[in-house]
Amino acid sequence: MSNIRLFYSKSLSLNLTDKLDKSQSHYVSKVMRLKEKEVFSLFNSSGEWEAKISNITKSIVEFNVTKKLRHKENTKDLWLAFSPIKSNYFNFMIQKATELGVTKFLPIIFERTIVRKINKERLEKVIIEAAEQSNRITVPSIEEPQKLKSFLNNDMDLIFTDLNT
Repeated sequence: MSNIRLFYSKSLSLNLTDKLDKSQSHYVSKVMRLKEKEVFSLFNSSGEWEAKISNITKSIVEFNVTKKLRHKENTKDLWLAFSPIKSNYFNFMIQKATELGVTKFLPIIFERTIVRKINKERLEKVIIEAAEQSNRITVPSIEEPQKLKSFLNNDMDLIFTDLNT
């Protein structure tokens, strides 16, 4: 069994036949040099599945899902509220928090916060890569940045409601 794990955003099921996107196909065929009939893993919130390469044409990998390896994880919600920081440290923090099991990221803009905008698309890629490497099935979400007052009024109510149930 290969150690290659890829996040697959679409629905997965037994005997599903589909194609990987361009970047994932490049990774599987050119970087990892897998050939037809070799296997790799696909995962999403429904679980982890074994996929066998059925065809590689024009650098697009076609696969067939052969079996379910793991069921979805039963996890507790773990949120990380933080103030955005400079890029390199920010990516590192997001990566390590994902590996430790955070399920939701909540960027909060304080009065003296220097970094006021985040590249959500880039952070989602970092989160997916960290989930692939740390053997997680679920991929954390990242919310839009919000001011502290908004966070205290909205999200804190949700937190205390969850604690009381």
